[in-house]
Amino acid sequence: MKLVLYMAVSIDGIAALDKNRGIEEYGSKEDHDFFIGESKKCDAVIMGKNTALGCKISGVPNIVLTHSAPRDLGLANDSGDGRVYLCGPAEEVYKKVAEMGFKKVALLGGPATNLNFLRAGLVDEIFLTVEPVTIGRGIHFLNEPLVTNWTLADTQVLNKRGTIVLHYVASLGRGETARNND
Repeated sequence: MKLVLYMAVSIDGIAALDKNRGIEEYGSKEDHDFFIGESKKCDAVIMGKNTALGCKISGVPNIVLTHSAPRDLGLANDSGDGRVYLCGPAEEVYKKVAEMGFKKVALLGGPATNLNFLRAGLVDEIFLTVEPVTIGRGIHFLNEPLVTNWTLADTQVLNKRGTIVLHYVASLGRGETARNND
């Protein structure tokens, strides 16, 4: 299974103002359209519970990572919301999702979810949108130090303001990190 991480940040590396206000506070329409379009090209999407509160990708299974029952999170009731709720370490979740038969899966964060999958060496590609704004405070792309190696595969300018998508592929191959800063 190929796991592709999608994230948007400000030019100073902020992914969200806080756990309740994310990309919609400063992101462009072009990035939103890119994000939705690319997510729908995948067989499924994986997201953390906070991301799931403000995001549902229609047309593909939405896998929500949680430690609580969905109704306790305010996400939806246990049946009929079109989501699959999973818990456990990234490696176990990855295995469960692969066993569902998905070939390409989008990882939609947030920072804790991204960190867990990156630390486990499970991410094959990253599409990082850089929005031409500075925030100065907030939640970073990752919420803890972690060094991994990536190679720039492509760039795409989304609008006249300079919103850029950077497409990276893993440099060392799947499952390898350069150095873990625990």
